[in-house]
Amino acid sequence: MNVIHFVATLLVGCGLGLLAVGSAGSAVPKPQPKFWSVARCERVVLEGRPLIRQVICVASGGRADCRWTTGRRARLYSQFTVFTRNRQRYVVGAGLEPGVVRSFTLATRGRPGFVRMVHHFGDEYAGWPADFFMRHARLVATRVAAASFRSTVAPVAAHLRQQEKTTDCTDG
Repeated sequence: MNVIHFVATLLVGCGLGLLAVGSAGSAVPKPQPKFWSVARCERVVLEGRPLIRQVICVASGGRADCRWTTGRRARLYSQFTVFTRNRQRYVVGAGLEPGVVRSFTLATRGRPGFVRMVHHFGDEYAGWPADFFMRHARLVATRVAAASFRSTVAPVAAHLRQQEKTTDCTDG
């Protein structure tokens, strides 16, 4: 009976030890803040994405997607409309052309219908939190020069900014 008790204790102890080591080795990093500034949105979209040359983020969503910073000094958002322009030349027959401008909706946290976007060195870090979530990717224009990017998206971005200014943020 003592041998069985000893073996059972040993197995339970080893199992708990392996759980502790396994959980420490696969620690998931702390998730990013849920509300971002427009500048943070632009930095995150550009960071680690060499095909994207230019980006403009415009806050969107509504009251639930907007918070004030302490002292109501600035607004932070959890949803954006993003405009990007790629910088590489692709073969025209492959479907992509130089200077392709696209837009998409970006969310800083998971929501139904949004796809998880992670760029932490591929699938080997599948447990890492997403950088952001996206949906509704659309082609805006093709063959847009770098100097024309802002003027290409300016009318739509201005309209979205005007709409967002009328949104009453919740106090954060």
